[in-house]
Parts: sequence; C-alpha cells; structure tokens
Amino acid sequence: MEFVYDTRNPAVPTAYSSLVAMHTRCELLLPGMQEGDARALADQVWTLVREADRRYNRFAPESLLAKLNDSAAAEAVVVDEELFFILQMCDTLRKATLGWFDISAGSRVSGRSWELDPEARTVRFSQPGMRLDLGGFVKGFVLEKAVRAVCAATDCALLSFGGSSTAAVGTGPFGAPWPVAVAHTYYPARTAHTFPLAGESLSVSGKDPHGRGHIIDPHTGNTVEKEGLIAVTGPSPMVTEVLSTALWVAPSGQRAGILAAFEGYQAWEIICKTDTNSLTLRI
Repeated sequence: MEFVYDTRNPAVPTAYSSLVAMHTRCELLLPGMQEGDARALADQVWTLVREADRRYNRFAPESLLAKLNDSAAAEAVVVDEELFFILQMCDTLRKATLGWFDISAGSRVSGRSWELDPEARTVRFSQPGMRLDLGGFVKGFVLEKAVRAVCAATDCALLSFGGSSTAAVGTGPFGAPWPVAVAHTYYPARTAHTFPLAGESLSVSGKDPHGRGHIIDPHTGNTVEKEGLIAVTGPSPMVTEVLSTALWVAPSGQRAGILAAFEGYQAWEIICKTDTNSLTLRI
C-alpha cells in the first residue's frame, strides 16, 4: 500500500493512497482530511478490497469462488450470506440485461445455469465444466462498499479502481464536479472524453489498454473483438460496472432497450479513431 499526504496547499491538504489488488491498481484521493483520519480511512478501504480479492479471485485455489467452481457441479454447495447475495444479484442482472451480462460466460458449455436454494443457502451448477467468474462484477461491488465507508467519513473523495471504475463522493474540493478522463484507445496519453462526476460513478468497458479483447460473449463463448468503448454513469458503481460490460457486448440495436430498464443511468459509446480524434455518442 502507498500513502502520501500533501500539504503544499495548506487550505486543502490532500491524501493519496493506492493498492495493487484485483489485478489492477486501486486509488483513493481524500482532500481536506487530517492525516491520521485519512490514513485510517485508506486502511479501512483497502481492507475491504483485500478481503474481496481473497474471497472472489477464481484463480486463487483457496478462494470461496474457486472452491465453489470445483464442487458445485457435483453437489449443492453451502455458501455464506454475501456470496449467496452476489450470485442472486448476478442472476437478476443477467436477466435484466437480456443475458449479455453473464458470470458463467467463460464456461464454454451449453445449457448452463446455477440453482440457488435460499432456505439452505446452497448453489448447484447445472453442467459439469461450469465456472463462474466474478471479475466483471466484484470490482463494482467492492467499490460500492468502499464508497459507503468513505461517505461515512467525508463528503469529498475520489476512488478509482483501475481507471475503468471510478466513484466520486460529492464534488471536488473547490465545488466543481470531479473531471474524470477516459483515455484514448490508441493513444493512452490522450483523453477521448471527460466526464464531470458529482456523487456518482463511472464505468468504462472495451478492449484492454493493449488493444486486446478480454470480455466474453455469453451467447458464443468467444472473446469479443469489436472496437469502441462504452461508458456508463449512475448512482451505483456495481450497476455501472455491469451495464458497461453488457452494453459493450450487446448488439447496438439492443442497447437502448437494456439501458431503459435501469432508471437513473446514462451511457455513451466512445469511438476512438487512429488519427487521435474521438467521437462520443449518447445511447
């Protein structure tokens, strides 16, 4: 963990902290707080992030998710309340996005589903070979938990998990919205679009910074290679994370219909061009 406390502007001393977790760099900016309070808050946020990484990293053999993936095709597996809630939420969001957000997309087996028993709090997979991947959900989920912790301590903060998931607590220290830039796909040092955030979150989906597709089409099981970015803003980091993924994968003709089911959320397609220009279109 990195922690820096900057007092060059005595009127607005600012704490910056970062942590590498969940396969990305997570960052926290806390203006106007006393150093000890800021450090304690950063520790609280990073504890949440580390715990989520420990529990839901499917590549870690001892994680709850890895153990579920290993056993749930053979028998019903009892899980704790939080994991059961996550799986319920992911199933609801899968239906709300017409199947374009699907945490089982990487399984590459047909007829896949998972059965949830609320009374026994168990999970059972329908097919051998099924695997759940929470990477497209947990970042937003834990960011939302972190925002609640930060809001209890301050009304001015910015949290960024990998640059693709950002949450603004209130406005910036001088009253204006936080200006959050989205990097150009082909020229990462350039800004494709800047979103002014005040008390809301932003999630961006598309190819990774190296131009590689990493999101799987749940209907084909193949990696999506389309161009462009999808940016979504709204009150919940968890929902913006899911929506940006679903809208990027979904055919353009279905995007408006999916978005209409989520009141209070806005989405844009950002088209980055090889001549360094970009075009942002409201969905």
